[in-house]
Amino acid sequence: MNIQMLDRTVSLGEFSLHYQQCGRNDGQAFPMLFLHGWGISAEPYQAVLERLGQVHPVFAPDLPSFARSPYNKMIPDYKSYAAFLVDFLDALNLEQVHLVGHSFGGGIAITIAALFPERVKSVVLLGSTGIPTVSIPEIIPRRAIEMVAQLFLPELGLKLTTIPKVFSHNLLFNTANLLQALLLSLYGDLKHLLPSVQAPTLLLWSEQDLTEPLSIAEEMAATIPNSDLIIVPEGFHEWGLWYPEKFTSMVLEFTSQIT
Repeated sequence: MNIQMLDRTVSLGEFSLHYQQCGRNDGQAFPMLFLHGWGISAEPYQAVLERLGQVHPVFAPDLPSFARSPYNKMIPDYKSYAAFLVDFLDALNLEQVHLVGHSFGGGIAITIAALFPERVKSVVLLGSTGIPTVSIPEIIPRRAIEMVAQLFLPELGLKLTTIPKVFSHNLLFNTANLLQALLLSLYGDLKHLLPSVQAPTLLLWSEQDLTEPLSIAEEMAATIPNSDLIIVPEGFHEWGLWYPEKFTSMVLEFTSQIT
């Protein structure tokens, strides 16, 4: 199946949210909302989105204030992001979705699933934030190690071109919310919300993740009621980007079992 990727924008009142849409349009499959990680946008996930779109209608917004969704006010917390995304679902008449979140997008996904359970069919968390880890001085060398190590993994063009381009744009034009989102990623504590995530949840983690260590996944899996954890040996914190076939096959196997 050839997947056509559409670039669209929807007005949410005080600002416009850009999103990419692809996939089935026959009404036979539940839609999927895909939330990207910190500092970037939906753009680096094209291979992932196209594969998911073989089965589901997929909607992948640039998070508010990031990349192609400019927003000039400070976004203080996960709850604010979640409210924006629920408005987005309302604007597109999406009553219920499979929810997939990577890293910072995972923290937002947890918040949506806990506070708006009626909107969520299932949840997939890939290296999710939501449990405080380490300080900024501690995370910098960890990220440096990961970024160097990942140069030897597939998808080199993403690492050298697409991701730096998007990140540089956000750093120049979205500095305040970029830094605020970093603080949320490191220090934002969603542990109190985890027991309220009632939708079936799949956690996908690399055993080599230095940004969100495996202990985070294990605590989440122990606290989210209806959850499973799959650990892979590949790819560090962004492994789903470097191995899109393996990542999406796990996601689609999971969603196929949700009735």
